Amino acid sequence: MRKGKDGKIVDKAVDVKIYSSIEHGNINNVTSIVLHRTDSSNAGSTIQAYANGKKSGAHFLIDKAGKIYQTADMRKRCWHVGILLPRCQIEKNCDPKELKTITALIHEKGFSFGRRAGNLSRHEAEKKYPLRYPSNNDSIGIEVVGKFLAYQKSFEKPTQQQFKSLKWRLEIIAKKYNLNIKTNVHAHGAIARKEVSEGAQQLQYLFSGEAA
Repeated sequence: MRKGKDGKIVDKAVDVKIYSSIEHGNINNVTSIVLHRTDSSNAGSTIQAYANGKKSGAHFLIDKAGKIYQTADMRKRCWHVGILLPRCQIEKNCDPKELKTITALIHEKGFSFGRRAGNLSRHEAEKKYPLRYPSNNDSIGIEVVGKFLAYQKSFEKPTQQQFKSLKWRLEIIAKKYNLNIKTNVHAHGAIARKEVSEGAQQLQYLFSGEAA
């Protein structure tokens, strides 16, 4: 039976392996889901990193055979998003005042690019979703195992088992938190300063049933 219990999904298809090292306080309101890739060949390396005390991570992990691990309580915040991109600028719908603020922050003199990007991210985080992209404070993260192929500037294509498990998992989470999959599921590379292709294949599959 698929149901949430104490922030966990109770189902024989889900292997619950909670790692407190990647849990950082509580999530008060889940507004969205963010799709990630591990840049690894198997789930074992990610699980081992969590077991060794790695601080960043996501709530779920899907291996190449489609096996799902729950690695964090859904009521807990995980550090999985990182430095936010400015949503209104990316989607070209900023009002003039906000665009001026964003431009000033990212071009502020006397600071490194990393510092400026961080300042802009903190500015974004003060906004309410969906005026900004999802943050660690209000999103569930799902990692899908797969290596980044530098020569293709993309990740290896997820397996059909991974796609199937991802879709199943998303539908359960979306129902639990009353989320719209078409508007509240995001690819990591589209919302944060990460490899731009991260999560794109999964999102494309969800919308079209196919992925490049």
